[in-house]
Amino acid sequence: MSDGEQHYLALAAKVDAFFARVRERYPGALRCDLGCSACCHQHLTVVSSEFRRVAAAALVLPEVARDALRARLDAGRDDPRCPLLDDAGACRVYAARPLICRSHGVPVAVPAGPEGEATRRDVCPENFSAGPALDDLDADCVLDVSHLDRVLGVIDHLAGGDGGRVDLFDGLRALLAPQHAG
Repeated sequence: MSDGEQHYLALAAKVDAFFARVRERYPGALRCDLGCSACCHQHLTVVSSEFRRVAAAALVLPEVARDALRARLDAGRDDPRCPLLDDAGACRVYAARPLICRSHGVPVAVPAGPEGEATRRDVCPENFSAGPALDDLDADCVLDVSHLDRVLGVIDHLAGGDGGRVDLFDGLRALLAPQHAG
């Protein structure tokens, strides 16, 4: 396993631990559970090292799951759901899901304006609906998305990435396209 891969796995574990901390500190505030896929109704781009992890997981799916994924991809982008969602709303590659997916749902600090300006807090509308107010949350339960993106960029570079983004839909479609002899 490369240094980049080890660093990525460590960062993913930290994001998972962060999610668990928020869930523990604010019981009942996170409604994220199996079948809740409100955050997954979009098409994403990921850094190349994350795409390689997702691709590896997709290639070892059982044949029936790979066929279902291919069918979703062949149907095109009109369906707003991530192609990795199955019909029950579960991720087909959950263990290899990208950081953006691991962090969906938790309160986040996002830039309020150009670089250097203050941040604002945001959260999935399904979460924290009964309170507390986002501004009242403990700071260690609000994920700094800009910082996470910078760290991910460094790790992607260590893993051999070029800093570019891979469209998850297009990348999976190319990966699972039938191979033609010729």
